[in-house]
Amino acid sequence: MRLDPETRYRSILPLLAGVLGAVYLFVFVPIDRKASSLDAPLEQSWRKLAAVLGQTNVLKLDFVSLTNQFKETRTALTVFEQARQQARARIELDPALREQLNEPFFLVDYKNEAGRRMGMLVRLAKQENVVLEPAVLTGFPEQSIDVKEPALLWAELAFLDTLLTAAIHAKVTTVHFMAAQMPLTNAPITLNGLALAELPMQIELTGAFTNVARFLQTLPLRADEIKVAGLPEAPTNKPALFIDRLVLRKQAPEKPDEVRLSLRAVGFVFQK
Repeated sequence: MRLDPETRYRSILPLLAGVLGAVYLFVFVPIDRKASSLDAPLEQSWRKLAAVLGQTNVLKLDFVSLTNQFKETRTALTVFEQARQQARARIELDPALREQLNEPFFLVDYKNEAGRRMGMLVRLAKQENVVLEPAVLTGFPEQSIDVKEPALLWAELAFLDTLLTAAIHAKVTTVHFMAAQMPLTNAPITLNGLALAELPMQIELTGAFTNVARFLQTLPLRADEIKVAGLPEAPTNKPALFIDRLVLRKQAPEKPDEVRLSLRAVGFVFQK
């Protein structure tokens, strides 16, 4: 018996509904769940990015501003890297001194060199009419059981020589005291795979304010920079020293231009 079209159409509707329901349950629902699970990492990353940008309450992120921030960050990193390289170049020691630090340390060689430098400094001070009090020459570092890296004594000797030479060339009146502040017992910090040893020194001196200011200005400069600045000449292998702290006070009411300086200076040594 043939069914009329209307009856056939009505009998097919439940079947189509069943097929569509099955497709929804077994195809679209799993796809939707999978899509939601794939969105989860993106949403988590989105929330983290919004938190970093301080935009946790906004509905959408300003990607134009974000792009500009990335550009500024890259520029800042470039400037920082350039500054780091310049600082490294300023801290770097003379090749002859670096080679000396890498060679085996012999106490007799060190004592001979320390004595030679002391004699040269005494003669230079007399030539420039600068008074060196006895505490100055007894302040040069010596080898002891507390010194874990005796090779660094060479660097400290060079730093103290530079410190005193700069004071004499600046024509201060009197150098009262100069010494390494502590034995070389501290483990050096590490920077980019290299150990950076910090060698502090102390010096006290008296002189005219302009001469003391000239001495301070000379310390962090290299020889070529000192020449360009018109400051008292320095050896071509002069290492850079850095001012850590200082106390400057007037010496006496009857000498308004004379000051006494107490300075803590620091030199640095890169080690492999």
